Amino acid sequence: MTHPATTPPRSGRRWSHLPGTGPVARLLLTGGLCLVLVAVAGVQLGAVDLTWSQVWAGLTGDSSEHVQRVVFELRLPRTLTGALIGIHFALSGWLLQLLSRNPLAEAGILGISAGASLVAVIAFIIGDWMVSSADPYNNTSFALQYLPLFAMVGGLVTALAVYFLGMRHGNLSPVKMTLTGAVIAGMLHALTTGALAFWGHAHTELVAQWLAGSLYGAQWQHLRTLLPWTLIGLVGVALLIRPLDVMQLDDQHARTLGLGLNRWRAFALLIATLLAASAVGVVGPVGFVGLLIPHISRRLAGANLPVQLVLCVLLGAVLAVLADLLGRTLFTPYEVPVGVVSAILGVPFFLYLLSRQP
Repeated sequence: MTHPATTPPRSGRRWSHLPGTGPVARLLLTGGLCLVLVAVAGVQLGAVDLTWSQVWAGLTGDSSEHVQRVVFELRLPRTLTGALIGIHFALSGWLLQLLSRNPLAEAGILGISAGASLVAVIAFIIGDWMVSSADPYNNTSFALQYLPLFAMVGGLVTALAVYFLGMRHGNLSPVKMTLTGAVIAGMLHALTTGALAFWGHAHTELVAQWLAGSLYGAQWQHLRTLLPWTLIGLVGVALLIRPLDVMQLDDQHARTLGLGLNRWRAFALLIATLLAASAVGVVGPVGFVGLLIPHISRRLAGANLPVQLVLCVLLGAVLAVLADLLGRTLFTPYEVPVGVVSAILGVPFFLYLLSRQP
């Protein structure tokens, strides 16, 4: 007689315990499939649509020089860069919302993107004075080397200001933090416009396009500049998973469990700012991705933070690539910056969230 502990499981139940067959796995697989499809469409569609066979031939080098240039030098780096900025802004918004317990927290709304933009524009102006050129596009490589660093300084200073000004009686007030961020963002936008007007240079057109959050002209250099910050941000977010889970309790219970709240909150704010500001430094501010994607991820994953994290990565990349694809195909031969399309998609959702706030 076989002991119950050694009896093989029935075939009907055996498959439910295998990895990859549960609802979470199916959810993540669907998100990954959506990302692949949108990425393929981003490489295939544009001013000149290509067939799947032409895309594959362009990637493998078995096509004409023109097709290979369109696929490998123009659309592929642009699509991959779009995916990375979507990941950056989505994870930044997710961290800020968990950190502040504020469903309206996002790098653009809290002024972090505006602070990053202002310092990046100032750095761009100073860099132009230092490395002057008759062609306004010649200094792009110079700017890409330093803009993410300067943008992170501006974003971090702004984040700290909003964080401390949003405190009330020693506790973080979500409403006060949001209002403070909106006021500071407005002031910083005005200063950025004033800096551009003071500059009055041929670069103004280039910087104005960058401030709209544009992937136009994104090249492999943009991807190489952004990728190290992506990896650093992902490692930082992974380290924050357990502290963030404890932070969802009230402060007294979190401290009882031995969590150093101030230290981990500062680290979470640093990673959120690094992710958002580095993306701003490369392609400019792209709003509402960090507001929309964390809410969708929470709705799909519930309170499971690791699943929320993976969904933010997948869906953030999907939304950014999709917004860029719509912006450059709906009005061909004209292009709408990805930041404008994401705002059009995100504003109705933002108004819906505001209507539900007490």
